[in-house]
Amino acid sequence: MGANLNFLKAKSTYKTAAKVQDLMGQRLCELLKTYRLKEFQRVFEFGCGTGEFSQKLQKNLIFKDYVRNDILDYKSEFEVEIFDMNHIPKAFLKTQKFNLITSNATLQWLKEDIFTNLYALLKKDGILLLSSFGQENLKEIKILSGLSLPYKSLKSHKNLLKDFEILELKEEFFKLEFESALEVFRHLKQSGVNSLGHFFLGKETLLKMQELFGNTLTYHSIYILCRKIS
Repeated sequence: MGANLNFLKAKSTYKTAAKVQDLMGQRLCELLKTYRLKEFQRVFEFGCGTGEFSQKLQKNLIFKDYVRNDILDYKSEFEVEIFDMNHIPKAFLKTQKFNLITSNATLQWLKEDIFTNLYALLKKDGILLLSSFGQENLKEIKILSGLSLPYKSLKSHKNLLKDFEILELKEEFFKLEFESALEVFRHLKQSGVNSLGHFFLGKETLLKMQELFGNTLTYHSIYILCRKIS
């Protein structure tokens, strides 16, 4: 639970600090426009956080029901189903079916069997619209601290989506530049990314960030659009 608390602590700063996640949300909305996907009776968004992606998405959709989920209770104004997507309640799996399931920058925290559960939650011809992070994500932090999530390659995602018709599966790289090493780590804290774990932030680490990486961070984004065909 300690790691999750970092996201709660970052609630007030996340919107301005999480620039890459914001761009990723825009990319997902653009995919819907490209494929002229606009009308969905029932929508399920998991990992909704404080609702930044929800707001973007709803401007691009016509829908009847919009169900949100998160593992944490951010005390938002909108209703949220609070549970861990790694342990979806059986009652939810049995009774809920959706035409669109979507999530922005959450998939990397979940186990591989999430795709089996998402398949079960989708109606026939339902759409899966997701973003995640790839193997090069925050590689500078991994080199400095050894901390990282088990990020997957594009090929691994393709294998996990074998039961779906893949419409789009692509990646994008962002380089964020900062004025100082301290600003790098402040950015990570404000966006909640320090939920990867804790390590000692001493002068040596700050110096290495500057000397080895020029105070830059790499973000490796992956976008998924697919359809349930049976």
